[in-house]
Amino acid sequence: MYPLKFAPVYQERLWGGTNLKKIFGRDITSDHIGESWDLSGHSNGVSIVENGYLAGKSLNQLIIEYREKLMGKKFAENESFPILVKILDANDNLSIQVHPDDEYAHRVEGEAGKTEAWYVIHAKDDAHIIYGLKDHITKEAFIKAVEMHHISDVIKKVPVKAGDMIYVPSGTVHALLEGVMVYEIQQNSDTTYRIYDYDRVTKDGKLRELHIDKALDVITFTKQPSCVFTDHSISSQYFSVEKLSVTGDLHGETKEIFIIYCVIEGSGEVVYQDKGESLKPGDTVLIPACLKNFTLRGNLRLLQIT
Repeated sequence: MYPLKFAPVYQERLWGGTNLKKIFGRDITSDHIGESWDLSGHSNGVSIVENGYLAGKSLNQLIIEYREKLMGKKFAENESFPILVKILDANDNLSIQVHPDDEYAHRVEGEAGKTEAWYVIHAKDDAHIIYGLKDHITKEAFIKAVEMHHISDVIKKVPVKAGDMIYVPSGTVHALLEGVMVYEIQQNSDTTYRIYDYDRVTKDGKLRELHIDKALDVITFTKQPSCVFTDHSISSQYFSVEKLSVTGDLHGETKEIFIIYCVIEGSGEVVYQDKGESLKPGDTVLIPACLKNFTLRGNLRLLQIT
């Protein structure tokens, strides 16, 4: 096998924009692309290989045909790829939302829960996100705030800047706000419970659906996550994300597990078995577990995801 690239799956959203074209030179035809699913085995947007002899095959086909070679022995029993990698472009505020944990999601939605991490690619001056609840907010106080349309009284609005690393465990109330673009690394899930959506309507003029009851079932009302976003890595039980800088050659080893790289800036290549696969900003490349040894070459800033 070889380093695999996939065709992005673009998703239009009410809050989407054009930063994928402005920042990464993507050929998008809509002014409202909110999400680019760059590596996905989820049924709502399955990735298709676009390089090499496997071009045209889906990620899910590769898992059926090359499961252990692709993902490694640890995932030999997995039916689906465990991680979903997206780029989110918030040209407007996203709904204030929360994601369930594995137990609740499997029981109620029939899929995995959704813990995620963000790397801020771009942020306007004075950019903010919604991230967690204010201190000592009880479930009862939260319900009252929602009913009174005073949700801003109970949530935290936190400043962010390019380069920030943000961990969003399941149960955390959160939202990207206008002017923020992120890489999102998450469990293979598409379950979101909207709590507040600014009274926005769909194309047919109806208010977008809220999921208050389910949200109240899963929100964490105890200790909230830290608002310090300066770490160079994030580790959870589901994935690890690390910032890397490459000047020249950086030798890598899969250690019998797949690795994902997302290129933030610069140019270079992945060198393997005396061959090379080019890298440019916005590229996501999957290194199959069986590749073993490889070299990142060039001048690059990227994320390493395992």
